[in-house]
Amino acid sequence: MRMRRWFLGAMLASSLAFVVAGCGSTTAQAPTNPLAASSTAVVAEPPGLVLNGFSPVLSTSVYSTNNSQNNFLMYKPLVFINQQNVIDFARSLASSITVSNNDTTYTIQLNPKWKWSNGQPVTSADVVFDAETEAASCATTTPPPAMTYGGCGIGGLGPIGQPGDSAGIGWQSVTASGPDTVVITTTKPVNPVWFEHNGLGQLAPFPATVWEQAAGVPAGASVSTATADVLKLMSTVMNQPTNPVYNVVDGPYKFYKMVPQDYWEFVPNTAYDGHMATIKHLTYQYFATAAAEFAALKKGTVSAGLISSYNLPEKNIPGFKFEVPPPPFAINYIAINLSPAAPGGVGLALQDLKVRQALQLGINEKAFIQIMGGGYGSPQYSPMPVVGTSSVFNAKAVPTLYSFDPAKGKALLLSDGWSLQNGVMTKTINGTPVQLKFKFFYSTGSPEAQNFATYLQQQWATEGIQMTPVPMPFDTQLTLNDASGNTVAASWVMNWWSGWYYEPDYYPTGGALFAPGAYFNLGNFSDPQLTADINATYAPGSPAQEYARMTTYAARAAYILPDLYTGSFDQLPNLGGFFENATYLHGAYSNYNTIQALNFPNYWTITP
Repeated sequence: MRMRRWFLGAMLASSLAFVVAGCGSTTAQAPTNPLAASSTAVVAEPPGLVLNGFSPVLSTSVYSTNNSQNNFLMYKPLVFINQQNVIDFARSLASSITVSNNDTTYTIQLNPKWKWSNGQPVTSADVVFDAETEAASCATTTPPPAMTYGGCGIGGLGPIGQPGDSAGIGWQSVTASGPDTVVITTTKPVNPVWFEHNGLGQLAPFPATVWEQAAGVPAGASVSTATADVLKLMSTVMNQPTNPVYNVVDGPYKFYKMVPQDYWEFVPNTAYDGHMATIKHLTYQYFATAAAEFAALKKGTVSAGLISSYNLPEKNIPGFKFEVPPPPFAINYIAINLSPAAPGGVGLALQDLKVRQALQLGINEKAFIQIMGGGYGSPQYSPMPVVGTSSVFNAKAVPTLYSFDPAKGKALLLSDGWSLQNGVMTKTINGTPVQLKFKFFYSTGSPEAQNFATYLQQQWATEGIQMTPVPMPFDTQLTLNDASGNTVAASWVMNWWSGWYYEPDYYPTGGALFAPGAYFNLGNFSDPQLTADINATYAPGSPAQEYARMTTYAARAAYILPDLYTGSFDQLPNLGGFFENATYLHGAYSNYNTIQALNFPNYWTITP
């Protein structure tokens, strides 16, 4: 987030800059770039982002796509979802999945070629323990687990044998049937495509024996003891990648070194059984601002990075190639807090659909696309990605209900009993005067984000809505939202980090975002009809039935506004920008998977 995740990076620190400088000239125009000469790819992270989750199971507080990139470097997924949003078994641990017993039994056959870097095979026991560990973290017990996995609830995942979501779907059992066969049963019949994508798609096994030994799990211990001990260890070593427990991987890369607040570096896993990496050093570099990242690109001290729409006129950097990424499998939205505990009682106001409609009518999506994406993008008035699998949904079929019209929004508020008092819409709700006056948190590091927040402030002001933009580091934004079901409701009204990538909920039903009790239903939204529509997408049916159910859900979500939609721009939804890749680096753009929101550097090559 992997979750789906949030997105959103300090000039080059002296340690890394010294290494680069020691190789010779650092300009991209040089005959041989020193990075290329040393077979090194330095990837600039989006501005303001710091990787803060290093663990095979990511907790809710670090459940972002950027952190997931580390996982995919080191651990193979059980099922690999390709650019067409279907399972590619050639790149999966699984070689096949057989569905039986009225869509309740999923028999997964593992490809025996995959091995851990210590030479041991990846077995069904590893898959089962990964599932058991994630499931155990979802327990609502006292005391709670040492960490809560961010994917709880997605794909029905919850404590084994219990319902994992609002539809009553759960993982009834997870068992090994021989070293290469895993059998997972569900508590009720489910849509196989949904379960394989959103349920099985979350599993990226780690070496169970290695972690159990490191956690000191007693011989013959019960599953509950083993998973509790391993979760405790994970919570302790999440950001200690030098811990020996991370030495054993089955992915294309291994951790090498890091400098806090500066960079992470990976090297090839020479025992990898898939497409072997040829780049000898892979570094993820942080930058505090878009300007700092652009300066590094011009100097040639990074191999790949992002430029903001501000720098589009200067996109032709010598030694680099400019690319416009395709639309992401994601939505850009503003999270809204409907809790009565929200500051100023505004959460009570947001429970009123007419207030949400007025807010949406005050959002100029065309301006958003221009400011944030340099004009590259499309309006987006529903939670459906503008691109995806046409056999499952069609975002363009959802009606556009709330095109930009602040005058209409103001009139709607007045008709709803709101009145302007000192320039602010005011209304008594449950005996308490409430003003449409609140802080709007947005991510730092991007001048475009600041400009759009200011522009939005001006538009909402014409409706009598007084919003104050407040910049905040992305990691701090996440702390406002305890996605384990304990949202810090009194701390915020609106929070905009950019959006949500449908990964691992590759079948974008919205259950992770809008269903009651969902871990990332951050604003405590609840609508019985929308919940019923979401639950319907989980049930088995023909392709035509599934398509109709997704369309019904999308139309309801577009009307009821569980969040505020801002539009989709043709770049990563991380307030980052457009791709710039050094001409000596090949494959970085072509191997980016917009469905998974991930890159696969083992397919990259460098020409000195």
